[in-house]
Amino acid sequence: MTKKPTDFNDMAAEKGPAPVKAAVASVIDAAKGRPFGQFIVRPDGTYQQTIDRKTGEAEEFYLCTRLEPLGIARTSSGSDFTLVLKMTNLDGQVNEWLLTQEAIFRAGGEECRVDFVRRGGAFGPGTRERSAFADLLKSFVRHPRHLPRITLADRTGWINNGTAAAFVLPAETIGILGKERVLLPDPGHGAPNYATAGTLASWQEHIGRLCRGNSRLMFACALALAAPLLHLRGLGGGGFNLVGPSSCGKTSALHVAASVSGAPAGLLRTCDSTANAFESTAGQHSDSALLLDELGQAHPEAIGQIVYKLAGGIGRGRADHHGNARDRRQWRILFLCTGETDLASMMQTTGRRAHTGQELRLADIEADVGIGHGIFETIHSFTSAAELADHLRDAASKHHGHLLHDYLTRLVEEVNDPARKSARLQWIAEVEQTFMARVLPPGASGQVCRVAARFALVAAGGELGSHYQLTGWHPGEVLDAAVACFESWLTRRGTAGMGEVDQLLRQVSGFFERFGESRFQKMETKTRGTPPPNRAGFSRAVHLGDTLDPDATAFEFFVLPSVFKEELCTGFDSRWSAQILIDRGLLQPGNDGKAASVHWLPGLGKSSRCYHFPAPSQAAENPPPAEKNIRSPF
Repeated sequence: MTKKPTDFNDMAAEKGPAPVKAAVASVIDAAKGRPFGQFIVRPDGTYQQTIDRKTGEAEEFYLCTRLEPLGIARTSSGSDFTLVLKMTNLDGQVNEWLLTQEAIFRAGGEECRVDFVRRGGAFGPGTRERSAFADLLKSFVRHPRHLPRITLADRTGWINNGTAAAFVLPAETIGILGKERVLLPDPGHGAPNYATAGTLASWQEHIGRLCRGNSRLMFACALALAAPLLHLRGLGGGGFNLVGPSSCGKTSALHVAASVSGAPAGLLRTCDSTANAFESTAGQHSDSALLLDELGQAHPEAIGQIVYKLAGGIGRGRADHHGNARDRRQWRILFLCTGETDLASMMQTTGRRAHTGQELRLADIEADVGIGHGIFETIHSFTSAAELADHLRDAASKHHGHLLHDYLTRLVEEVNDPARKSARLQWIAEVEQTFMARVLPPGASGQVCRVAARFALVAAGGELGSHYQLTGWHPGEVLDAAVACFESWLTRRGTAGMGEVDQLLRQVSGFFERFGESRFQKMETKTRGTPPPNRAGFSRAVHLGDTLDPDATAFEFFVLPSVFKEELCTGFDSRWSAQILIDRGLLQPGNDGKAASVHWLPGLGKSSRCYHFPAPSQAAENPPPAEKNIRSPF
């Protein structure tokens, strides 16, 4: 066994005099320091050299702890020039410090001095050291030719300069832009922690292997890999909600999803936040997955707005202290929630109705797969679902982060090679097309296709991780898992058509169920009766002609125009609603083609227009036409 060199004599004996000379020269050069005008940076600190006015001799004094410039940073648009410094604090730890030029000149440099001390820097014993600190920083800036250029990112995720691309994480950047490093100057408080622990192989053994055969776990992992593809595929963000009773394994699925990217403790977020706080959180997760536990903790009054905000990808417009509009914060994310209830049920508790657009942006997936193990289709060799859930949560805290890091490294390499990028995008598109062909029923509406495209992207992200041989899964396994999750969503939705149509029909049916007796005046010619309070219209009994029950009757309704527009179709465009009801055979149009027909109404005259809803037997005589691809009013 070769003995390792322990001093310069051993090095000379083993490698010759040249390496010794180079090593000694580097030590001497380091001791001499790195000059910046009258300042010099040495290993033990930063010094200032001055000339004594009386004697003319040079003298040197200790200014502060070691502080050295690494480069000058600015945004890709050439603004916000910032000095990137390497400083050593009082504990001997070396950290980077980003200092804007604006801060250097603001308040005579006092802000810089305070920030320097707060970070663990220290000054010499005199007062001149403190006053000379701003001159030191200005001297760094006055020697820009000796400092490399660095690009500043304004958010996490993809950044490119037209010829190269990199992926920005809060604490590091994967890839470079040409020859320039990329830095995110201020990730913000509570930024996600993409730390690594264990190894990729240990993740595959303790977590990835147990996801196989469990569609919800595999889908949750794939979501973290799909989020970086949003930008490459030109898609907007959106979310998924694992809905199910407590203790069915939903939170364990979040821990598994978090382990793909980093430590669960640094990635899982709660829903107990304001809309503005969610905006900040979303900006910290751009091009990444946002994991939210317990949707029920969110404020029901604001949950609809929050869903729109997260999926929309743009923050609220604000003004600066001069009244000028600030740049809006932007992001692209996929988010995964868990909850015991869905979005519509939460909003109903406050008297609000969930719009179809909100429900499409947050797709509800049944968490409990219905075979007795909660979220798990298989518990592998464990004795119970609870034991498997406990194992996954413990394993996620010990084995995490490597999968996403290696995945992004491979993806960035391909994106920076035009030929490989084109081939990869085609590969992803083919996976998505395979998914869509498997799940879309004939005549599916554009809304269903839109949600299916989001599920397809998750399938593609997971399959790409398997293609890179990072997940330990076989090709096609993630695709099958995504299909199972999509089918769960479609089953909960109840229709492959437009959600607004289904909502409208339920609303109209519910209106007649609640008020058919109390708010509709009978139209019998002999006894009209007193109009009911808050009259909605009129009703008339119609004999059904049932041979089994000759006396069987049903009611037809004549709804007043104001009630039709303000109550029956509230939340929808009244013209669109009328056409839907006509096409379904529920509303009888007038002879002149208008939705409201002319009828004799007691007390209102012979030529009163109203909306005529015929009895079931009458509607059956006029069956609805074939289903149309009706444009949504929203």
